[in-house]
This record gives sequence, C-alpha cells and structure tokens, in this order.
Amino acid sequence: ALLRENSLFGVLSLLTGHRSDRFYHAVAFTRVEMVTAPAASVRAAIEADTAVGLRLLQGLSSRILQTETMIETLTHRDMSSRLVSFLLVLCRDFGVPDD
Repeated sequence: ALLRENSLFGVLSLLTGHRSDRFYHAVAFTRVEMVTAPAASVRAAIEADTAVGLRLLQGLSSRILQTETMIETLTHRDMSSRLVSFLLVLCRDFGVPDD
C-alpha cells in the first residue's frame, strides 16, 4: 500500500485482539517520522475519548474503499486502463499542485 502523511499501518492485531501472523514493513520514499504505540495504550485512548475511535474507524473505512476501488480496477479493465487509473490515483494522493 502507498500511504499518505499521518497514515496508520499494522492495526489488525489492535482490532482483533490477537497477535497478527503478518509482519508489517514499510519503505519510505521521503523522510518520515514513525511513532509506535502499544495496543493497550491505543485501546485506552479509544475508551477515554470516542472521537479517537471514530477517527480510527474513518481511516480504516477509507482504506477499505480504496482497496475495493483498486480491486475493481485491476479485475475489470484492460491493461492501459489499469495503468491510467493507477496514475490518476498517484496524482490524486501524492501529486503536488501546480502554482
């Protein structure tokens, strides 16, 4: 996945309550600051302030929609259309506006 600024990854074990068998890794194309938090601390923050849980849910919902769109693009279009769709996604998510 290509992630934007302030994105989360590796949240499956937090949501399921079980340690995930998946190992997460990331490669940064630019300079980044990565912050980690124990699952118990995140759960406590959600319990203390429901806005935290809502924000997490919004982010995960957005990622599901992006995944569904990508699956549809990859399975129902010819090669050139898939390439154009992918380039448009890159422009939308990572493009720099022309001034």
